[in-house]
Amino acid sequence: MRIALIAAVFALAACNPQQQAEAPQGPPTPVAIDAPSGEYALDPTHSSIVVRANHFGLSHYTLRLTGLAGQLNFNAEDPAKSTVTASVASDSVKTEYVGRRDFDEELENSQWLDAAQHPSLTFMSTAVELTSPNTGRMTGDLSIRGITRPITLDVTFNQAYRQHPMGMPLALLGFSARGTIKRSDYGMTVLLPLAAEGAGISDEVEILIETEFTQPAAPANPVQ
Repeated sequence: MRIALIAAVFALAACNPQQQAEAPQGPPTPVAIDAPSGEYALDPTHSSIVVRANHFGLSHYTLRLTGLAGQLNFNAEDPAKSTVTASVASDSVKTEYVGRRDFDEELENSQWLDAAQHPSLTFMSTAVELTSPNTGRMTGDLSIRGITRPITLDVTFNQAYRQHPMGMPLALLGFSARGTIKRSDYGMTVLLPLAAEGAGISDEVEILIETEFTQPAAPANPVQ
């Protein structure tokens, strides 16, 4: 009986909210980043944009956009104050289609990206919110076919180097990002399903981004 009473006392103590550690308050503290603040250029060789949409319920059809360019104004002391601008060439669609028709070109035409009238897709960030030490939400304005709509990207900081690990005189930053848009918001209504469960190409489109940014590294021993 005495053992049971002691066990009950310990159980009540464990349930007492005053005994539990309080959750930390305030925004997350970002991870330390060993790279300088300043302007970084997007490295198109090590960056990619993948677009996915549900294809008649069978699969998520996947394509790439390859004509990337962009700038990152990075704030190492307060990453939430960093900004990004980027553009993608509308005529840079790459798919796995192997038939006789030029399917890449068809997706660049007036029914889809309308590359002749609108040669670039553009993005300009408007705010960054940290969600954990190495993740955040970046909101911004995405323009496609001359139509601008807001988009939110879930961003993960991957790695940084004050100097390239292979010795090249470059500082590096690497990120992954993910977001979704509705293509109908940008005037692309071809093959939209007539109902929620209807056959067609989904209105919701997933955007997956992998990107590296570079900045010329400062000299190890600058001249005084």
